[in-house]
Amino acid sequence: MTKDIIALTGKMPDAWSVVAGLLAGGPELRLRTAGEGAVLQLCDEGGRPLVSVESPVLVQVPGETVRLLGPEAATDGDGPVWWVEARASTAVPEAERLAGAFAGRLAGMLGGTVWPPGAGESVSV
Repeated sequence: MTKDIIALTGKMPDAWSVVAGLLAGGPELRLRTAGEGAVLQLCDEGGRPLVSVESPVLVQVPGETVRLLGPEAATDGDGPVWWVEARASTAVPEAERLAGAFAGRLAGMLGGTVWPPGAGESVSV
């Protein structure tokens, strides 16, 4: 099972912002790809996946994030937003905090919000 944490950003995530988000979890984590490179996975030293980060998706329909996630997902303005999903393994307690740290760092750098509310407040794991 996984716990989803979503960063909704006004700017398209570039390579540097994604790297900064991934580094929010600390230097001891390993990185690998899955899904032909469409998914980045942060793993522990033993190779166990902790968080899977999917490729950003541009949501162009006004109000779509609120329709899908509820009123807590309201963003500033009616413009399009980038949806970046981090899926944390529920088998590892610190994985959810790690996903929150990633999403919080990304939203902080690119201007945006994290769903569920409060998930991105823990920026150190």
